[in-house]
Amino acid sequence: MTSSSSSTLVTVVVILCCWCGGCRAQTEVSAVYVFGDSLADVGNNNHLALSLLKADFPHNGVDFAGHKATGRFSNGKNFADFLGVRQIPS
Repeated sequence: MTSSSSSTLVTVVVILCCWCGGCRAQTEVSAVYVFGDSLADVGNNNHLALSLLKADFPHNGVDFAGHKATGRFSNGKNFADFLGVRQIPS
């Protein structure tokens, strides 16, 4: 019986918080930080003077607009790019 009354109380509190505006989401994101491994970090070393391995070859960037090398060790966007594009204010 105690379990059912406490779950009812929690449900009522959540509904009241949402109804009063306590669950409003922020509509604008100022930045997206992704901490990850090689699936999220495609690298960019074109601006490092001492780097011997650069990512400015034509096949790196074939999926981007203009089919131009972007300095990333990837032929296109990764999941962080797709998440970030949805957050850019229009």
